[in-house]
Formats: sequence, structure tokens, C-alpha cells
Amino acid sequence: MAIDLHVHTTASGDGDFSPKKVVEIAKEKNIQAIAITDHDTINGVEEGLLWGKRHGLEVIPGCEFYTEDMGKWLHLLGYFIDYKSQELSKFTEKIEEERKKTVRKQMDKLKKAGLFLELGDLYKSNLKPMFHNYANVIFADSRNKDNDLVKKYLEKENPIVSFCMDWLVPGKPFNAYQYTPKASDIIKLIKNIGGVPVLAHPGALLKEEEDYIIDDLMFLGLEGIEIYTSWHNERNEEHYNKYCLGKDLIITCGSDFHGSLKPKAKMGEIKHNTYDVVEELRKRSN
Repeated sequence: MAIDLHVHTTASGDGDFSPKKVVEIAKEKNIQAIAITDHDTINGVEEGLLWGKRHGLEVIPGCEFYTEDMGKWLHLLGYFIDYKSQELSKFTEKIEEERKKTVRKQMDKLKKAGLFLELGDLYKSNLKPMFHNYANVIFADSRNKDNDLVKKYLEKENPIVSFCMDWLVPGKPFNAYQYTPKASDIIKLIKNIGGVPVLAHPGALLKEEEDYIIDDLMFLGLEGIEIYTSWHNERNEEHYNKYCLGKDLIITCGSDFHGSLKPKAKMGEIKHNTYDVVEELRKRSN
């Protein structure tokens, strides 16, 4: 039976399915265990655990944290976290407040770039907008249909994600700065709440010659790397497997399932998705 350690729900703001529905999809696919890893929030975990128990599916409490190290935007996954921790609640509340503060600044930057979007449409998408929400509103606004930049992305396999990665995420031209915690603080937080910190899909965010950043994360307490993921090709898998040789790192697997946002990321359909990965993570949790 398969597992999937990187699954998003509606709590992420860019996932299609409620935690209940995510559990039902996993059960239909005969998946043994999933980790609910929403972006900077644990709001979907309790419902997921409830429905997992009812359906006989193991649900691992997790979170995907946006963070940075050495000037690079990174995603860190925390597994087997104490999702009721006050320390975690304070952190997620701070992230939500910081995100709200940057909405108008981000909108102004996009409008100055010649793109149309309305605040009301953005808030219909998410009261605490993330990069994908801005992109969705831009692509849905008919006034942008003749914009050469928008048209270029409509031809791509996954226009929303591609646009975000090229223009909106930290370090890209249309990004308006918002608070991003340091990787050192996130790794410390994950460990403080009993969890295991794992670097998500490094091939999507780092170049091969930037492995020194992963070295730094290991020094800070990183315990695993997500190698088998919808983001990676065979070259990425080979590179990060070689990186892990001789190192005390857990190799994990997760689809990064969202639904329509990433239609090729199918829950449970990743390589090396066997239950022994869950057992290794559980051994390292507190």
C-alpha cells in the first residue's frame, strides 16, 4: 500500500479539497498513510485526523513552512508535529497577520507591471492571499487576456504555478516583500514541537551547485530531503540521492497534491512511497 507525505487541503488557500475529502480520496486510492502539510497553517489537521480515524487511514500531522536561508526561498516540511502547540499557533497567527499587511503592496506592484486585478476578487479567493491567489485573479480577469505576459503563460502546461515561480515568489521581479522566517527558526520550531524537519522538493528551488545551502540546513538540524516528488525529474532524483549518500538523512516522498492547481501531482502516485518512510520519520519524532 502507498503513502503520500505531502498533501494540501483547502486550508492552504490553494488546495481544492477539504480535509474530509482528501481523506476520502486517499481511501479510494487504497493509500495507507498521508501527511496533511498545508502552507504555514495547521487548520486542516484536526479535521483530517478525525476523518482518517473514521476511515481507517493514518493521517500524519504536518505543515509546509515557507522560509529562507542564505537568501534562497525554501520550503520546509514538519512531520509528526504537535499541532496543538501554543508556540506553533503563535507562529501561524503571525504569518497570517503579516500576509494581510502586504496585500495592497503586492497588488500595487502587480498593477504597476500593467496587470489588472481587484481586491474584492482577491479576497473571494483567499482572505490571506498567497502567490497562487494573485495569479489566479490575474488570469481570470478578462482585461489581462491580451497582455503578452499572460498569453505566454496560457500556453504552458501549468500556467498559474509557472507564473508564480517566474514572477511572484521571493526574489522574483513582481514580488512585494513579506516577512519570511529564517530556516534556523523553523527547524528549531519543528523540533520544539516534537516534529521532524524535511526539505521539500529542493530541485524546484535550488540549483545543483547550491548544495552548500543544504549543508547549512543539516548543520541547523535538517533530518530529511523530499527526493521523490512531482517536482523532480530523474536527474533531480539521482543528484539528491547521491547527496544523501553517507549522510544521516531520511529520503522522503510526497506528491505535493493540491488538485487543479497541479493536475499532474496525483495523490499517492510517486516513487518509493512505502510505509518504511513513515516508520523512519516516527523514530525521529519526540
